[in-house]
Amino acid sequence: MDAKTFHFSALYRGDEHQAAYARHQHYLFSKLNLRPGMRVLEVGCGRGTAAVELATFANVSVVGIDGDASLIEYASRCAQMAGVSTRTSFVIGSMASLMHQFATGSFDAIYSIESLKESSTFQEIYGQVGSLLKNGGTCWTPTMNPLDISHIRLAEFLEDQTGVGRRNITQRALEEVTKTIRESERLELVYVEDLACRRSTLPWYLPLDHAISDPRSRWATDPRSYGAFGNLTRNGAIALSQAGHLKVCLCQQYMSARMETH
Repeated sequence: MDAKTFHFSALYRGDEHQAAYARHQHYLFSKLNLRPGMRVLEVGCGRGTAAVELATFANVSVVGIDGDASLIEYASRCAQMAGVSTRTSFVIGSMASLMHQFATGSFDAIYSIESLKESSTFQEIYGQVGSLLKNGGTCWTPTMNPLDISHIRLAEFLEDQTGVGRRNITQRALEEVTKTIRESERLELVYVEDLACRRSTLPWYLPLDHAISDPRSRWATDPRSYGAFGNLTRNGAIALSQAGHLKVCLCQQYMSARMETH
């Protein structure tokens, strides 16, 4: 695991971050119902860590897309070193450009790990995902009161500190995601789970608490730089930790949907 691919994972006593991260990825991959020869898209692939792991883990072809050209170049080198370059490809692009870069029905499965949060609405996200999936294809993406003014202010503060972009607080609720998929004409909801609610011996925000209290911790200086927790600044970490302690921020929502067949 490297700083630019950090994401929160369920923690158990004695866990190292790398082991928790790998277990989390493989659990998510298992929900894609992959078969040999399938074509898979990762939206927001970053340095390609997950895409390379999936290509190694399963006999599938993986396409990664990200808006940062330097990360795409790094991902291609990683795939070459891992010996999976013939089954992986990485391209520069964004959520807004997906339909221009790929044909309708191009993929058997689509996934994203902590990248869809930057889209303005779930309708934007799943509208494009539904078009890119083949019939029968699968996609997944990893307690808040939207009427509470303090929760609204906290959400806005988190958006500012973590650089995830602005979105109405109701558009960040798990219920809104499920509602969007259920109302979609192209997608069928097949599985939903909030991974922050899975039983584990340690809270997801514990690594943040430890790092905040350790003066040796490396933090990003702004949302475009990187530290030990990806592009999370120290102020952003404090905000996330406080939200976790208050149970108003559950960070690991996971959902699976598939293209409806008629």
